[in-house]
Amino acid sequence: MSVMSGMSAERLLVPAERSKLLWKSAISKQSAKISLFGLTIENTTVALASGAWISAAREKRRLRVVFANAHVVTTMSALPDYYAIVASADRVYADGSGLAVAASLAGEPLIDNVNGTDIFPRLAADATTAGVGIFLLGGRPGIAEAARHRMVGFGLGNSIVGTHHGYFESSTEEDAAVAAANASGAAIVLVAMGVPRQDEWVARHAHRLEASVVVGVGGLFDFFAGAIDRAPHAMRRVGCEWVWRLALEPRRMAYRYLVGNLQFLALAIVEAVRIRLKKFRSERLRPVLDDVR
Repeated sequence: MSVMSGMSAERLLVPAERSKLLWKSAISKQSAKISLFGLTIENTTVALASGAWISAAREKRRLRVVFANAHVVTTMSALPDYYAIVASADRVYADGSGLAVAASLAGEPLIDNVNGTDIFPRLAADATTAGVGIFLLGGRPGIAEAARHRMVGFGLGNSIVGTHHGYFESSTEEDAAVAAANASGAAIVLVAMGVPRQDEWVARHAHRLEASVVVGVGGLFDFFAGAIDRAPHAMRRVGCEWVWRLALEPRRMAYRYLVGNLQFLALAIVEAVRIRLKKFRSERLRPVLDDVR
């Protein structure tokens, strides 16, 4: 496992400035929710999303949370059962430049890039202040614990009350992970198993977890453990973090980003046309309906 440089630490703890071409920051002028790809997506900020999870945890309100990125959308299009899992989540957030492009094409721009890696430091700090515990579940053996250890080094680890890997070789190991999360007293469980496995796992097991808030977070633990370095701020600002990931792991990421991104763009164009046509028809009918009234 690599040791992070000071610059890498800054990349993790300080969110990149958002490109105004992709994200529109004027929250008062945008909808609180948008409909895209059959999903109801929260049009919010990283700070407000963290606050919403903390409030739910303190009030013991159940939240099953999904981050929807381009890979999630293309996977949904191929797996109807997975689409049903994502669509039925209590909160869906738009993660990455792909969703920002799709939302803009549809005429419903997003105000922020609400992704797990940016939210994690903010959530850890908010949870410490609120006295809310976080459990890290997933990743290869040792990764979640390494992420916790590094967060302690950043001064943000007090809220992390336990960890467990996500490589289960038997139902007994899976039961042990659930038991560990429950024994920790955590009110928020972050699950890092990749797409679609993490969201499928959460949908099956959330009822067994005593935590109120359960979130699928993808490769978040790998970043904070130092196993994978995050893209520089300049690349993230313009929505090109995927290029960095492709350069770091070309064999593993080639199909997902080169083929998958083209598939996603096609889906985004079709979705934008559908939404704009629906709006156009609605606007044409409005004068008629007004006359009837």
